Amino acid sequence: MGKKSSRARLRRNNVVEHVQLQKASHNYPAFILSICIIVCLAIAANMRNDIYKTPVTMWRDTAHKSPMKRRAHENFGQALSTAGLYGEAMREFKTVLATKDDGSVPPRDLYREIGVVYFRVGMIDDAIASWQTGLRYSPLDASLLNNLSIAFLKKGRYDEADATARMALSAVPGMPQALNTLGEVFMAQGEYDKASEYFLMAIQRSPEDKYKYWNAALAFEKAGKYDMAYRYMSAYAVMEPDPAGRQRAFQMLNRLKKPPAGDQMP
Repeated sequence: MGKKSSRARLRRNNVVEHVQLQKASHNYPAFILSICIIVCLAIAANMRNDIYKTPVTMWRDTAHKSPMKRRAHENFGQALSTAGLYGEAMREFKTVLATKDDGSVPPRDLYREIGVVYFRVGMIDDAIASWQTGLRYSPLDASLLNNLSIAFLKKGRYDEADATARMALSAVPGMPQALNTLGEVFMAQGEYDKASEYFLMAIQRSPEDKYKYWNAALAFEKAGKYDMAYRYMSAYAVMEPDPAGRQRAFQMLNRLKKPPAGDQMP
């Protein structure tokens, strides 16, 4: 009787194990399917992360998915321009012009970006034309006016550069970029004292911009005010994170005498 009971328990155990194995075998395809789904989702997520690794790839994907949306192409063009891909950027901006206006891209912004591309590739006359077109839509846009002033300066059209920078200042009083541009206009004409005055005003309104310190130092050096040149170039060297930029600053500092201890930056 004991042996039969033992055998019965053994058989029951075998039956239980068999049933468990059967259940496991029935769940196996579902388990494999779950793994496949997880792997596919992981791959898709990784691909999405790759797409959004840079602004260029992100906006390329957006423009591809929304070919009739002007904003997507304009943003893609800006990303390409920032990346130095000017030919591709211009194609995107022309796509915006050719796409039905949906109100998402103000004309002044589009022509601002087109002008930037032209300026960066050295097509200054085309940059001027683009920014002038943008100003027809927004005559008091200080950024466009300042860009236009810089382009006039680049062409040696100093009177127009001066007048346009002052228009920018009228639109936005104390605009540091326009003050800096006026400093550059005077610098280009050899009026170094006036140039330094405008660079200092620009610094007062935008003290975080290291390049204005560089400009001020150059103007003071040209004016023979080596103590002030030393002080502003020293400030630039402290603010410059790039080793090459700091090296250029140190080379200039070596040319300048250290200013008197009592002489302070204004």
